Amino acid sequence: MKPHTNGGQAMNPAVLIPTSTQETASCPYCGAKTSLELPGNYKPVFVFCDGCGTKFIAERLQEGFQVMQVENAPCFSNPDCRELEMGAGDEE
Repeated sequence: MKPHTNGGQAMNPAVLIPTSTQETASCPYCGAKTSLELPGNYKPVFVFCDGCGTKFIAERLQEGFQVMQVENAPCFSNPDCRELEMGAGDEE
Protein backbone atom coordinates (compact mmCIF):
# COMPACT_ATOMS: atom_id res chain seq x y z
CA MET A 1 0.00 0.00 0.00
CA LYS A 2 1.36 3.40 -0.98
CA PRO A 3 1.70 5.84 1.97
CA HIS A 4 -0.36 9.04 2.01
CA THR A 5 1.65 12.08 1.03
CA ASN A 6 1.39 15.75 1.85
CA GLY A 7 3.59 18.01 -0.24
CA GLY A 8 5.88 15.10 -1.05
CA GLN A 9 6.26 14.04 2.60
CA ALA A 10 5.00 10.61 3.65
CA MET A 11 2.19 10.67 6.20
CA ASN A 12 1.12 7.94 8.55
CA PRO A 13 -2.50 7.00 7.68
CA ALA A 14 -3.12 6.10 11.34
CA VAL A 15 -2.59 9.75 12.26
CA LEU A 16 -4.97 10.99 9.56
CA ILE A 17 -7.99 9.04 10.75
CA PRO A 18 -8.63 9.10 14.50
CA THR A 19 -10.29 5.91 15.66
CA SER A 20 -12.90 5.56 18.34
CA THR A 21 -12.70 2.99 21.12
CA GLN A 22 -15.33 1.08 23.07
CA GLU A 23 -14.99 1.36 26.84
CA THR A 24 -16.96 0.47 29.96
CA ALA A 25 -17.34 2.98 32.78
CA SER A 26 -19.29 3.37 36.01
CA CYS A 27 -22.08 5.93 35.82
CA PRO A 28 -21.18 8.93 38.03
CA TYR A 29 -24.82 9.07 39.21
CA CYS A 30 -25.83 5.49 40.03
CA GLY A 31 -22.62 3.45 39.57
CA ALA A 32 -24.06 1.13 36.90
CA LYS A 33 -21.58 -0.25 34.36
CA THR A 34 -22.21 1.54 31.07
CA SER A 35 -20.78 0.95 27.60
CA LEU A 36 -19.52 4.02 25.79
CA GLU A 37 -17.66 4.99 22.64
CA LEU A 38 -14.84 7.53 22.87
CA PRO A 39 -13.87 9.39 19.71
CA GLY A 40 -10.21 9.38 18.69
CA ASN A 41 -10.11 13.19 18.58
CA TYR A 42 -10.31 13.71 22.40
CA LYS A 43 -13.61 15.63 22.20
CA PRO A 44 -15.83 14.99 25.24
CA VAL A 45 -19.10 13.17 24.53
CA PHE A 46 -22.44 12.71 26.24
CA VAL A 47 -23.29 9.17 27.32
CA PHE A 48 -26.61 7.85 28.62
CA CYS A 49 -26.33 5.41 31.52
CA ASP A 50 -27.42 1.84 30.78
CA GLY A 51 -28.89 1.65 34.32
CA CYS A 52 -30.60 4.93 35.25
CA GLY A 53 -30.70 6.60 31.80
CA THR A 54 -29.09 9.81 33.08
CA LYS A 55 -26.83 11.74 30.72
CA PHE A 56 -23.20 12.14 31.78
CA ILE A 57 -19.93 13.15 30.13
CA ALA A 58 -17.03 10.93 29.05
CA GLU A 59 -13.72 12.44 28.04
CA ARG A 60 -10.59 10.79 26.69
CA LEU A 61 -7.39 11.70 28.51
CA GLN A 62 -3.77 11.26 27.50
CA GLU A 63 -3.89 7.99 29.43
CA GLY A 64 -7.35 6.49 29.80
CA PHE A 65 -10.54 8.49 30.20
CA GLN A 66 -12.76 10.11 32.82
CA VAL A 67 -16.50 10.39 33.38
CA MET A 68 -18.26 13.22 35.18
CA GLN A 69 -21.68 14.54 36.05
CA VAL A 70 -22.92 17.18 33.61
CA GLU A 71 -23.55 19.77 36.32
CA ASN A 72 -20.03 19.39 37.77
CA ALA A 73 -18.11 19.45 34.47
CA PRO A 74 -15.98 22.46 33.51
CA CYS A 75 -17.08 24.19 30.31
CA PHE A 76 -14.25 22.72 28.20
CA SER A 77 -15.38 19.21 29.18
CA ASN A 78 -19.09 19.80 28.42
CA PRO A 79 -19.83 19.23 24.71
CA ASP A 80 -22.68 21.79 24.67
CA CYS A 81 -20.76 24.52 26.52
CA ARG A 82 -17.59 23.82 24.53
CA GLU A 83 -19.44 24.25 21.24
CA LEU A 84 -20.95 27.57 22.38
CA GLU A 85 -17.60 28.89 23.61
CA MET A 86 -15.69 27.87 20.49
CA GLY A 87 -18.39 29.28 18.21
CA ALA A 88 -18.59 32.60 20.08
CA GLY A 89 -15.61 34.01 18.16
CA ASP A 90 -17.57 33.89 14.90
CA GLU A 91 -20.04 36.55 16.05
CA GLU A 92 -19.36 40.20 15.33
